[in-house]
Amino acid sequence: MPPIIDSHIHLFTEDHLPHLAWATPENSLYAQNSIPEYLSGIPPSGLADFKGFVFIETDRRYTIPSNEAISKSDTVALKKAWQWPLEEFEFVYGLSKTHAHGKYVLGIVPWAPMNLGVLAVERFYELLDVGGEENAEKKGMLKGFRYLVQDKPSGTIGEVKFRESMGWVWKKGLVVEIGVDTRSGGLWQLEEAVKAIQEVVKDSEDVEGVGAFVVNHLCKPNLQIDPSEISSHPTFRTWKSNVKALAASHPSIVMKISGIFAELPHDESFSKLSASQKEGAIIAHVTPWISEVLSIFGPDRVIWGSDWPVCKMGFEKIYPSGELSAWETWRVLAAKVMQKLGQDEDAMEKLFSRNTVRVYKLR
Repeated sequence: MPPIIDSHIHLFTEDHLPHLAWATPENSLYAQNSIPEYLSGIPPSGLADFKGFVFIETDRRYTIPSNEAISKSDTVALKKAWQWPLEEFEFVYGLSKTHAHGKYVLGIVPWAPMNLGVLAVERFYELLDVGGEENAEKKGMLKGFRYLVQDKPSGTIGEVKFRESMGWVWKKGLVVEIGVDTRSGGLWQLEEAVKAIQEVVKDSEDVEGVGAFVVNHLCKPNLQIDPSEISSHPTFRTWKSNVKALAASHPSIVMKISGIFAELPHDESFSKLSASQKEGAIIAHVTPWISEVLSIFGPDRVIWGSDWPVCKMGFEKIYPSGELSAWETWRVLAAKVMQKLGQDEDAMEKLFSRNTVRVYKLR
């Protein structure tokens, strides 16, 4: 296997659970999910090829500060409103410096208040304390920002403030991480994201030093569509049309091949298949979508991610025995899909590590 860099993981301890917007005691992820738990899913034989990961924000709780607090840079009020996202960045940066396995932390993509406009994002950036020569190493760990729009009202990403915020991050040479959900939320989420990003990048073909737009999880497509129906299915065709328009908008736009277990069928007819049948079924369900992404974006603009530990939730419904690792299973399946699509060793290395190094400007 080629070297592996995981472009999409989340980390949190038991102490962080009260500060996660989605966490309830009923949730199967309501437990510590930090570096030791993450590494336990990677076979010892695979650690030689594993080089590290990029941390993606985990939807910490926050409140919206007043316009006055933002305009006057009221540090006390802003730190109170954004306490837990700020703490998350410090937590992961601290892991990179002090944890026994801190070498695996290659980059951090925290949340930012992009819905509030450029000035709010600038204030948040300042509070991350990455300025000055003394914080050069900390600044080097900051790779971009994410603000989930998949659970927000229609129109959120298209608002002028949001578009201007994305443009500020992108032109600063950082990654704008985009999360939409076309299966559960609707195709309109992708359509709105495409239009918004096109507005940000238009007339910027010759602008140098920009970052990247990284679209998460294949846009969370409807992987429950029967493989025999995919090519003619209207949902697939609309998804494909929008993905094609997105890719054509600017060469800095990248697709993340990740998040598949949450979107696959979770019924008994799927989960009760034998191991070999299950592998074949998963490959059949995901290959048409990944094939289109590779065709549209090309091998230089796709990156692999596990979406750990979220990947465990859908995985456990498909593989209820608990004998296999979601991380390793997805790594193997992704490699087999690439082989099925005739991708060579160079393309495999780009997907699993080289593109991630370039996109996130890893050292």
